[in-house]
Amino acid sequence: MTIGIAANIPTSGLRSFLREARAIAAVGLPLALGQWAGVAMLTTDTIMLGRVSPEVLAAAALGFSIVMLPLMFLIGLAQGATPLMAHALGARVRYLRDVRRSFRQVLWATGIVCVPVIAACWQVGALLRLIGHEPALADATQDYVRAVSPTLLTSAWFVVLRNFMATFDRPRAALVIALLQVPVNGLFIYVLIFGHLGLPALGAVGAGIGSSLSGLLALVILGVFLARDRQFRRFHLFGRFWRADWPRLGHIFRLGTPIGLTITFEVMLFSAAAQMMGLISPLALAGHQIAIQIASTTFMVALGLGQAASIRIGVAAGARDAVAVRRTGWTALVLGCGFMGAMAVVMVIWRSAIAGLFLPDQRGPEAMEVLAFACDFLVLAGLFQVVDAAQVVAVNLLRGLQDARVPMIYAIGCYWVIGMTASWALAFPLGLGGQGIWWGFVAAIGTFAALLVRRFARREHVPSYRALFAL
Repeated sequence: MTIGIAANIPTSGLRSFLREARAIAAVGLPLALGQWAGVAMLTTDTIMLGRVSPEVLAAAALGFSIVMLPLMFLIGLAQGATPLMAHALGARVRYLRDVRRSFRQVLWATGIVCVPVIAACWQVGALLRLIGHEPALADATQDYVRAVSPTLLTSAWFVVLRNFMATFDRPRAALVIALLQVPVNGLFIYVLIFGHLGLPALGAVGAGIGSSLSGLLALVILGVFLARDRQFRRFHLFGRFWRADWPRLGHIFRLGTPIGLTITFEVMLFSAAAQMMGLISPLALAGHQIAIQIASTTFMVALGLGQAASIRIGVAAGARDAVAVRRTGWTALVLGCGFMGAMAVVMVIWRSAIAGLFLPDQRGPEAMEVLAFACDFLVLAGLFQVVDAAQVVAVNLLRGLQDARVPMIYAIGCYWVIGMTASWALAFPLGLGGQGIWWGFVAAIGTFAALLVRRFARREHVPSYRALFAL
């Protein structure tokens, strides 16, 4: 059985909108803060490694760029269980058992993928030498990647536990642990990088080991909290963990794989754009990195709101409440685009002051040129912000309705057919330089957002929970 959501749905009033907005924000903002904590840990690693030597920092930066792609896929795969748990909660059909099944099998799924990925990470040095990197850099990068590779599993599993708690409107414990992980990680890597407390100085390897240890510690603490919490204890989440559930595992792979690939395609677009920006000039690349960093900081809020809306729309769909599906969707879009629109105004008006925070000494000619590039890019980043909010909220809404394959196809076409082609053509043959690359971003993300919002607006049916699992 299905229920229509596209027609004859009354428009919600202001009071209903505000109530839904508060509910989305209550879950979305803690999720955004948790993602900021991840950025803070990366920043801490970069600052400390930069104090060792440029060579060590280069090895860690190259290693992190390698680890980032499988990490993004694993995080997307981990999100594949969230709509299933939300649907079960909304349907109230054996939801304790069904939530537990999805929770356990997404841990299985991410663990299965991690085995070959981590094995490949141990051979990354040979690959780097094969493509022409200096042997010393390849070896140093391989050592760092080997040390940091366990975070692939701990990060993915932490996301699973965090999303489970967010499904039940309990994201704060995961947020507190993520925030505490930042100073703990800083302490671990400080001791291991520079060799304190009688330990040898390990450099980049120390940063990898410290990150792995802090990630494992955060995961264990959150797992213990789930096992002891009165509300969550009744799920028996970790009991009989070894028992396979092949139908549910397959369902998670079918839903999570397109989500992971969509996120990976987006990361690859930005990585390729940085390579093109480097072909223009190193100073243009520096200005680009400043603009991207600023835009990424505000993007975390839109991402958190989208993830919260995905959970709420999944619960509404599980309850077959078409009015709630529609209300959650449009409220989340208004919140995300409204916030990012306000940030765009700030970004454009005060672009020089904001970019200047990344350049303490602006007196030299090179620093002034980097600042000029960053200010030019921030004007386009303001426009980019609004469409980026629309796409991240809309894609999460569709994921909440277990619609991930078509958005993945949209992502391939928009990011790699439109985005890469437009960025290259505008930057080089048409001579727009770095601004052309950013206009390519706007074209790709804008088209992707329009397709996703259109798909959500025209969606005719929400499948019932029983239909989804052939119960």
